[in-house]
Amino acid sequence: MASTQVLAFLPNSFKTEYIQEFKSKVDKGNRKATGIFEYKYPSNLRLDQSQPEKLLYVSNSKTTWIYRAPFFEDEAPEVTIHKGQETSLSNFFDILKAGLKTNAHYVVKLDKSMAKITFNKNAIRKTGVKSAQLVFDGKDKNFDKMKQIVIQYEDGRDVKLDLKNTKTNVNFSKKYFEFEVPKNAKIVRQ
Repeated sequence: MASTQVLAFLPNSFKTEYIQEFKSKVDKGNRKATGIFEYKYPSNLRLDQSQPEKLLYVSNSKTTWIYRAPFFEDEAPEVTIHKGQETSLSNFFDILKAGLKTNAHYVVKLDKSMAKITFNKNAIRKTGVKSAQLVFDGKDKNFDKMKQIVIQYEDGRDVKLDLKNTKTNVNFSKKYFEFEVPKNAKIVRQ
């Protein structure tokens, strides 16, 4: 019989600080990004990256906005707007709502302080993710005890997210996952 923490793994919302590590596609060197990401089920994600450049990613089930701050004060910021979500980190978390047990979307292998998740073809199409390793602080597989996520994307990218100061069941207003485009912004529609 599966434990409650395995079945009810993903909270309805959370906020966490992150350090993201990945390989650059250009020079193949290791890169780091830091910031805060916030999620609310279903399909709401806000990622506020502070380093190496200021970037704000806001997504809901209808629209995704990516705000890039200008390098110089006299330049306009850039906002990329997508209708819909395509594959995104919010889709990844939406699918994890099924819990840390094998289900119609993925196969789960639990180890001492880790859960290895392998996605099926349909889930890969929805998320862009082939597999993920969730690493916990200790044996408990509670979401707020997760300290790292290593994601292997379908396109071959590997991304490591180190998490800290995770808060679960945070109250977010619906408008929090909407973005008001600044009047002077350069807009790119995709």
